[in-house]
Amino acid sequence: MIEHIVNSQSAPYEGRRLAKELVDYFSKYIADGEILHDLDIILTEACANVVRHAYGDDVGRLEVRTRVEPGAWIEIEIVDWGGGFGEDVRFENPGPDSEGGRGMFIISMLVDVCEVRESEGENIMFIHKDIGKHKWKN
Repeated sequence: MIEHIVNSQSAPYEGRRLAKELVDYFSKYIADGEILHDLDIILTEACANVVRHAYGDDVGRLEVRTRVEPGAWIEIEIVDWGGGFGEDVRFENPGPDSEGGRGMFIISMLVDVCEVRESEGENIMFIHKDIGKHKWKN
């Protein structure tokens, strides 16, 4: 298993930059462009959630921890130390009239496991994505 951690600020421009950096990192292992595109969407949405919700109007810390098991799966933890999700985490589509709230639903549709938890002051979005055996680089 290969582990990789990236730290950043929770500023809007940093979230997108971080997502691109991590997709480039994953492209060293994954050959399938659709999987990489899914990972880009997942990371962009997850980082945007931290930027928009974790620290209010302040800039805080954003950390992404990844684990890659080549030939099998990827795990990602998006971590912040802000306000957290509380009891309001929803993984369902909010409906056509809603102005927002689709990010968690979209992420949950693209992965095998998506969980939100709090541990020792950390707010963690845990993501596990199984990747087909033949979608990896040799």
